[in-house]
Amino acid sequence: MKRYHNRRHLAAFTLIELLVVIAIIALLIGILLPALSSARTTAMKLKCLTHTRSMGAALSMYADDNRDWYPVVPNSQSTSQYLDGQWSAGGVAGLFSLFQIGDGEGTYDEAGGAATNLDGDFGYFGGFTSGAATYVDGSSVPLMRGYLSGLEILTCPTDQLDYYWRFYQTSDTHVIADAANIKQPEPPVTERDVIHYNISYLYMAGLKISDASILLPTPLWGDETNSADVKFGAWYGWNWFDNEPGGFTEQNPIEDFAFNPKTGYARDDNHGDEGGNFVRTDGSASFITENPQKAFFMKHDQIRDGDSMDPRSVNIVIRNRSNRIQPID
Repeated sequence: MKRYHNRRHLAAFTLIELLVVIAIIALLIGILLPALSSARTTAMKLKCLTHTRSMGAALSMYADDNRDWYPVVPNSQSTSQYLDGQWSAGGVAGLFSLFQIGDGEGTYDEAGGAATNLDGDFGYFGGFTSGAATYVDGSSVPLMRGYLSGLEILTCPTDQLDYYWRFYQTSDTHVIADAANIKQPEPPVTERDVIHYNISYLYMAGLKISDASILLPTPLWGDETNSADVKFGAWYGWNWFDNEPGGFTEQNPIEDFAFNPKTGYARDDNHGDEGGNFVRTDGSASFITENPQKAFFMKHDQIRDGDSMDPRSVNIVIRNRSNRIQPID
């Protein structure tokens, strides 16, 4: 009995040993948690890249059916010198839905083609006077209907916030200070869920699959910012040539939103200020860490002494080709 009792006594842990084991476990958790968090972030970024690549395939299928042209929102612009009005159907949401209720309220009369009882943070639902869910040319079928197997790919898994601008029908005047509400993007399930604050990406309207005037494949679809990525206000409207805020807003992106001029993105964007995933017109997709305004839309009057035109620019062959391209988000 005495020998058995001694064996039991020797097999027990002392308080000091238990504390040492707990300390080691706590140390391991402290070491592993950042690695696990980093792995999770990387996985979500890759999922966003997959969404982006899938959208590129869908847009290419549309172009195959439309003489190589990627979708252009019907609008009432009066000149062919500039592409404009692509924001007029609720921004990029207008490619996928003409009845953009989001988390607002409303009903749609299929027979009469009109939206009624609208309330809350809704978007475009066709003509605001008639309520008919159509483009300005009278078409009632969203351009990208039938080209996607699901609408969930419109939302990046790392997108934490967006802003609501009522009706979203002005072109480049939206600044974050004017936002009515902060929204948490939700992946759309039906077309009525499609609205600008549930979409995490921007689109370059005015491009073709094959365009002899553009030497290298151009970004077509990719991560938006939380500013209004429309026309010259895209990527916080930063004037990369003079390295200063653009003239369209009194806000200073660096001071107000922790904006990174090198990448074109800010702290609260989909992937922070690191950059964005983009699919190009040739179907290739990658993470871009250089400000797209500078890399792909440089103009001839922005060439500094001793430098040459960036071969990636859409303007290298035809001057001001970018005037016929309009970013929308």
